[in-house]
Amino acid sequence: MVAAIGSGSAVSAAGRATSGSSSQIAALQKQITAAQKQLTESQKGAQTDASQKLQQQLAQQIQALQAQIAQLQAAAAQQAAQQDTQTASSADTVTSPAKSSSSTLGSIVDTQA
Repeated sequence: MVAAIGSGSAVSAAGRATSGSSSQIAALQKQITAAQKQLTESQKGAQTDASQKLQQQLAQQIQALQAQIAQLQAAAAQQAAQQDTQTASSADTVTSPAKSSSSTLGSIVDTQA
């Protein structure tokens, strides 16, 4: 039996993903759902070699789709982390000149006094 994909992790990572990867993840999840339905249907009735082979192929397909979703989620998380880092770096750059000019002003005042 194949375990269903964990919806919690998919939703949280998809929430941080870009719109492009979110739509890709949604499409992959639909493919997983379709493959799971087909797997469930193939398990009904007599188990022949052909049906067992089909079930194995469907299970492998589901695993591959889940791996693709995990890769998209990891890429989206990495992209979000890079954007957070760039935002923090930009904020440091903006505040940095103000700090240096105030310290320069202080030394000018001290020198003239």
